[in-house]
Amino acid sequence: MRILDVLNSLTFRYILKYVTALSATVFLLLAVLYVYFSYDYFIELRSSILDELEALQLVYNGQGLAGVEQYLADQRNLPTIGRYSYLVVDAEGNKVAGDLAQTPRYREFSGGWLGFQLALLNWGETIDVDFLARREPLGDGYAALVARNYADAVASGGLVFVTLFRAMIATLLLGIAGGFFSAANTLHRFERLNSELSDIVRGNFSKRLSVEGKKGYPRELARAMNQMLDQIGSLMQGVKLVSDNIAHDLRTPLTRIRNQLSQLRQRLDPAGQGEVDRIIEDCDSLLSSFNALLRISALESGSRPPVRTRVALSGLLEDLAELYEPVAGDKQVSLRLAIAGGVECTGDSDLLFQMCANLLDNAIKYTPAGGDIEVALAAQRGTVEIVVADSGPGIDPVEHKNVFRRFYRVESSRSEQPGHGLGLSLVQAIVHYHRGTIALEDKEPGLRVVVNLPQHPAS
Repeated sequence: MRILDVLNSLTFRYILKYVTALSATVFLLLAVLYVYFSYDYFIELRSSILDELEALQLVYNGQGLAGVEQYLADQRNLPTIGRYSYLVVDAEGNKVAGDLAQTPRYREFSGGWLGFQLALLNWGETIDVDFLARREPLGDGYAALVARNYADAVASGGLVFVTLFRAMIATLLLGIAGGFFSAANTLHRFERLNSELSDIVRGNFSKRLSVEGKKGYPRELARAMNQMLDQIGSLMQGVKLVSDNIAHDLRTPLTRIRNQLSQLRQRLDPAGQGEVDRIIEDCDSLLSSFNALLRISALESGSRPPVRTRVALSGLLEDLAELYEPVAGDKQVSLRLAIAGGVECTGDSDLLFQMCANLLDNAIKYTPAGGDIEVALAAQRGTVEIVVADSGPGIDPVEHKNVFRRFYRVESSRSEQPGHGLGLSLVQAIVHYHRGTIALEDKEPGLRVVVNLPQHPAS
């Protein structure tokens, strides 16, 4: 399982989109809340400044300038000193009272509000602090300026923004990491499921999907697929059983009919013997099909006991080529051999001979006059490779899997060549019996059949 496969998986992409959307939504919600509370804070700030100006106005009206100075002195002694800054000036702009040294440079906003910065000491370090202020006349030419800094609000806002940003980044990273491991786990489950299904597709129809360790939908999916495989296996077994029973039940009466025809032939004149010979040939063809069908069933069901003897494939193929060379010569087809010497495998020599004979017979049957056939044998890395290649019409790659089915024949060959569609089925059964593999390849023109069998270990 590669990292790129995990990143491209549907689970990871879904989780990534979900985490991104969730993080963006939460960030937007918190940003809206921050704006709302900031606006509420500044409304309260403005209201408090107006209240403080109103208090100064009341003090001035009741006690005059001396009362204002006393009020400001009392404010400086309160624990909340520093919340407000004051400046009272006369008509010429000279300072009369307050903790501000002079009227600062300010920016004027709508509604008479002022904004300015002052350098203040904070733990021995000078920092610029923003103030919001308002100036109102007290009377008799005096005016009061009340200011309040909002450095705490700005600092808190910056802290909230940084926290939100970091939280969003952390959420994304953790979500992506969690999504990666979740997707990897899901992909591992489906890879295991795909591996088990591949074994079944390759012919191991008795295998079932494992349900141990699975939870939720994967477990239910595996169970449903196992039930489906059981049903398919039952149907396939029923079809095979019917065909095997038919072949078994008809073989005996058909053999009896053939024998009776042979006896009848001897009592007929030469003109009648020809017709009987054609009937006997049809009986032999049917008996050959029934025997092949029963042999396939025996190999696939495992009822045939395994034979593990050393088979000299080099000599077997050479004998087979010598046997079929006259047949190929009659059809004007050249037969070339590329057989390595001393190649052996473990198995049943009769079955292996029949397998190779079926492949070579098919090659000769479908190769036109003037064509060529090559039979090759090689051994490497513990495997024996048998290749039979012809220059005939070949088989459409779409049909490569179908031709191994019982009684299946390509439409183009039904009217041109005799047969019952059991030759390659028997070949495949023999190959699987010997724990080998068979593959069809397009030769352009022609067909290339490649059989791989386990090599006999060196003694």
